[in-house]
Amino acid sequence: MGSDDLLDRVSGRPVTGAVGRALMGQYIFLPERGSGEAGRRPLGTGEYYVEQGSSDRAESDQVTVEAVLAIGRIVATLTARQASLTELADIHPLVDGAAAMKALSRQPLEEAIEEHLPFLRSVCFRPVSRLRPINHLVPVPRARRITPNTVMRLAAHSEDWASLRPDGVRPDRVLSPEREVNLDLYENRVAVHLVDQLWRYLTVRIAQIRDIEGMFSDVERYIDDVSSRPWQQGSLRLWHLLAQFVEQEEWDARASLRLQELEKLRSAVSALRRSPLWNSVNRRAALGTSLRATNLLIGEERFRHVADLWRHWMATRTRFISVDDEFSRGQEWCRGYECYVAVLLLRAFDEVGGEPADQSVLARGAVPVHYRYRGSDVTLRWGEDGVLVIERDETVVLRVVPLPHPLTESRLRVPVLDELAMLTVQPPTEPTLVLYPGGREERQELPQSVRLQSFEAPGAPAPGKDGTPLWKIPVSPLEIDSVTRLGRGLRFVLEQDRLSGYPYHVSVGAGVDTEFVSRIPWLSMGTNGLIVTRVPADHELAAARAMVLAQRRHTSRFQQRGTNATAVEELWEEVGRAVKQTVALTRCPRCGAESATPDRTLQIRGDGHFRCSCGQCGGIWEGRRCRTCRQLYPILESSASVDAGNTDGDYLDRHFATDLLAAPCWVRARVFICPQCAVCGNAEGESQCARCSDGSATAGQGRGGRRSRTSD
Repeated sequence: MGSDDLLDRVSGRPVTGAVGRALMGQYIFLPERGSGEAGRRPLGTGEYYVEQGSSDRAESDQVTVEAVLAIGRIVATLTARQASLTELADIHPLVDGAAAMKALSRQPLEEAIEEHLPFLRSVCFRPVSRLRPINHLVPVPRARRITPNTVMRLAAHSEDWASLRPDGVRPDRVLSPEREVNLDLYENRVAVHLVDQLWRYLTVRIAQIRDIEGMFSDVERYIDDVSSRPWQQGSLRLWHLLAQFVEQEEWDARASLRLQELEKLRSAVSALRRSPLWNSVNRRAALGTSLRATNLLIGEERFRHVADLWRHWMATRTRFISVDDEFSRGQEWCRGYECYVAVLLLRAFDEVGGEPADQSVLARGAVPVHYRYRGSDVTLRWGEDGVLVIERDETVVLRVVPLPHPLTESRLRVPVLDELAMLTVQPPTEPTLVLYPGGREERQELPQSVRLQSFEAPGAPAPGKDGTPLWKIPVSPLEIDSVTRLGRGLRFVLEQDRLSGYPYHVSVGAGVDTEFVSRIPWLSMGTNGLIVTRVPADHELAAARAMVLAQRRHTSRFQQRGTNATAVEELWEEVGRAVKQTVALTRCPRCGAESATPDRTLQIRGDGHFRCSCGQCGGIWEGRRCRTCRQLYPILESSASVDAGNTDGDYLDRHFATDLLAAPCWVRARVFICPQCAVCGNAEGESQCARCSDGSATAGQGRGGRRSRTSD
């Protein structure tokens, strides 16, 4: 395949080389890129590059896949009939009640296990055996029979002679034919292989039930969390929807009962792994999928039940599918996941206070939709490449890339790091957030350093981040936290420019005298012009306007000077704009409330620092400057405590939800980690912190020189 055939969705640029091993959904074919193929099948417009034989490996668990595909079908139906943005935002982002009920119900294989398990247990503890001949080298007194093999062995091995006599030899040891019990029969191999596969099946089922149980626990925690924020309840459609969803059924009791049944069944199957048969057969022998029609499997009652159980187990396995069917299934999964991420993003906008500006239609390749967020206009565009792009003032704020490849599925350090590295073959130049399917249990089994790299959001970078504007977030229809973690990252990118621009500068045009600045207490001179240092009162603003406009002069041929009226008026317009930006700092990033007295709300602390508080929700936010990279970044204080032993992304979900901008230090809650260089403000002061004591945590200091008390 040529280098111009495919588009790298992560970087937004054409592929620069041949495509070998690829992540599921990373590359897509677009008409302007030429012609492409996936294996031997030509790619069509907007189709994903699916590596042959990778669809099974790159899919998540069955519950996740079914939930994502169901959401994808709903989105496809609504977009086909030009549904409004509100209708799309009302789609349930979790496993729905019908799917949860199906997952919690008894499966046919589980009923078959209960029915046939006594017979399988009997086979494992009282197996069928056969006698097989075998020659043992034994002392002469123990030999029972002499065979030709005995004579041949004795003639060839003089070390087995006791002495040499004139008429022959007196043997010391000889080969004696014996019979021993052989359990390594085909039928016994079938039974042991079945035990192993049933144990794996039940383990997966228990994990599914625990995920569903955890989903409902997270939903209840989310409802309680929003209940403590009355200023936000009225604007959250998801909160009302989930409250009704949980009240419909006693999900906790149902999941707990089903979990107990499955664990009891798995314990019974696990006991068979300690049977006499378990270590007596070759468990690695290939058995195929169809059983042979042996006498035991047909005529012996116990083995007939084993054969029936084998057929029930085989019915749960994926049947062989053709290359075209595999390709179509991969395309369906990629498209469904893309629609699921679109629903998550709409929910995240609602979570952080974004409001649709009109009844626009969000569809792939359609015109952008418009949002109002904290007094500014934001557009959301769903590109033909499946990437959702958020823009403000014609500038890309964030690219959200749905990547349907479970990066952490292997739960192993090296494979996960290899796949994370594949994302940056062509690093993006615009802020890019990759959303991939992943569960909490997968992440918790990874080493801490890998877990932090696989779950980093804007505002919460992994230690040693190299400055590439790329973050990775796992999402799942089994985790309501998927909405809040996306909302947390969305809030940071939408608030960063507003809260990181202080103090605001005003350029001064030619011919304007700036001596008046010394008489205005809220203005000062900077290296690049004037600086608005605080919010002026109304009378201060009127007085300053008079001083500025007084600098206008008329044209004078005698003095050989022209008028500066235009430059003075432009200066005042710039001052007014900077004042509005300074006032905007007092708008609460948590509840969106505007301060009635912005001149009192904004507290100036020097070196770009400011501090504000909200009278409605009690939120406190600041602007701080990192002493390593010297960049300004916003922080939002919280009353939640920190725990040095558990401060990954899941910890932030549980304790902060969306009420966070920059991530806090693992030891001190009032100290934060710089979102730009990923250096913690407490890196020098806390040697016991696992993040700062790790070598990777200090990798960013080279960008800012010597690291001395790195941040405020």
